[in-house]
Amino acid sequence: MIYVSDWNRKLGLFPEGRFTRPAGVVFLAATLCACCSPAILAQAPEGPTPAPTNRLEQDSKKPTVFRVKYVGDKTVYLEAGRNADLQEGMKLSVVEAPPDGVIAEGIQYRGYEHVAELVVSSVSDSSAVCDVVKADGEVKVGQAAFLTPESVRGRQQAELAADEDKFPILMTFTYGDPLDEEIRETREAQGTRLTPMQRSQGRIGFDYGGTNESGGFTSRQIELVIDANMRNIGGTYWNFVGSWRGNFGTSNTTLPGSGTQTLTDLVNRTYRIGFTYQSPYSPVTLGVGRLFLPWAPSLSTIDGGYFGRKITTKATLGFFAGSTPDPSSWSYNPNQHIAGAFVNLEHGSFDHFRLFSTMGIAITSIQWKVARQFAFFENTWSWKQYVSFYNSLQADAARTSPLVNGGSNPTAVSQSYSSLHFQPIKLLGFGVNHNYFRSLPTFDPRLLGTGLLDQYLFQGFSGDVRFALPKHIGLFASLGKSNTTTDKKSSLNQAYGLSFGRLWNTGLLLDLHYSKFDSAFGSGKYESFSLSKSLTDNFRLQLYGGHQIFNTALSTNTNSNFVNGVVDLNVGPRYFLEGNYGWYHGTSLSYTQWSSVFGYRIGGFRK
Repeated sequence: MIYVSDWNRKLGLFPEGRFTRPAGVVFLAATLCACCSPAILAQAPEGPTPAPTNRLEQDSKKPTVFRVKYVGDKTVYLEAGRNADLQEGMKLSVVEAPPDGVIAEGIQYRGYEHVAELVVSSVSDSSAVCDVVKADGEVKVGQAAFLTPESVRGRQQAELAADEDKFPILMTFTYGDPLDEEIRETREAQGTRLTPMQRSQGRIGFDYGGTNESGGFTSRQIELVIDANMRNIGGTYWNFVGSWRGNFGTSNTTLPGSGTQTLTDLVNRTYRIGFTYQSPYSPVTLGVGRLFLPWAPSLSTIDGGYFGRKITTKATLGFFAGSTPDPSSWSYNPNQHIAGAFVNLEHGSFDHFRLFSTMGIAITSIQWKVARQFAFFENTWSWKQYVSFYNSLQADAARTSPLVNGGSNPTAVSQSYSSLHFQPIKLLGFGVNHNYFRSLPTFDPRLLGTGLLDQYLFQGFSGDVRFALPKHIGLFASLGKSNTTTDKKSSLNQAYGLSFGRLWNTGLLLDLHYSKFDSAFGSGKYESFSLSKSLTDNFRLQLYGGHQIFNTALSTNTNSNFVNGVVDLNVGPRYFLEGNYGWYHGTSLSYTQWSSVFGYRIGGFRK
């Protein structure tokens, strides 16, 4: 057998760049037909052979340099898509924009500073979404991204292969077309090189500490502490991200029964950590650990897992199950479990109109007895960064209490939150919100002064405004009137926040919060502060505290104060020390808590 591609290469009849491969095929076939026509004609198709159309190096006219038009979190949007023959898996390099701002071919040869490496993850008609696989600087709008040489060659070879399919077969081969084999090997090599870049950062350590409670009671704990930011583990699309602190070895106390759950313990239970898998090349998304459902975060954190699969390009079907450990959830119960199924619809993109809608059904149980059966809905509409509308809603099925004379509840909406926000300029944002609960929330009120419960303190309508002022100063305010039927008079709910990114040029970060509220489940106010500073790259201090007054039937701890301090020190390139001290004084609960952590740092990560 005679291989056409070998003849082209060995005889050198058609120098690269002058004639396309289809033209070479026709020329050599005609030559062979003149010399040994009986052998060739036996394999030639019937009828005359049409002349191929010469593309005249059409591929060289296709653009290889594109402008960055939007930058998100580890995501970059380009001003080109299928219209420029961009494809998933292509690699690009980002460089600083030229002084004249003109993005033109050949910009890769001008010596502009290298910024990042990208890989195309999804493509639309006029836009492409890219993942940042390596960053040497800050990616900005207006910079130039050019295709790497291997991506350009891959595009040319794929188009040449497509052209081969347009012409009649002139001869056969005993096994595969050499051109197809060449392209297959190139694609396999690219697939090997285009595995995502692994980023392993984190900390793991052992914590030894104690709690001294009022009345002379003491306890000691040994715990395991994990802070993880491990992405694309082993070059795959598996990630392990989050923070966790829990009893590892022993916990003992002089108080009979279980030890006191402190404010620090409660805050630790609001953290999330787990394994997740999400690939641009797979329809499957899943997660296992302490995490929230990505398609419906209003369901709060679960200790369990979720699974989702795309059934179309815009629709995802999935299910989830686990316990509900988050004490800042409006429906918190330490013995509660949840399971359900959902469908999600997604349309548009962040740089235009976008719709993200989820609907599903779920069931909760307490000590394995059914507590609620409900449907949930979560919808987000947005137009660029200017306008966004969000709504989450849960509607319970009718149920009757198993207790004698326990009563019953009809099918009705149990919880709803809506928010309409505008951001006309980067420095200003404002919006209108509405919050509704049919039954009283069951969050842990000790978290009130931490700010984690602010979303539940306002019922009815409220308005908010946010300012991002110069000098890293942020200002937030929210006002609304309580409109519950039990109110004897209307009351004004207030919340304010003030933050300084660089206080008086000292490097101190200061955050202040104040809230006064009167809701169906209680009334009160709180003030809190947070002050932190990194003295060096290896030494960091943080102090936070607050005062709260909470009048409610949910808790007897109506008046409390707390202060917590954290010292974080890196010891060499691989180890760290952390010290924590907390003081809490309340009406029914008072204690001091301390802990010391020694651990190992992975990838130089320090939280």
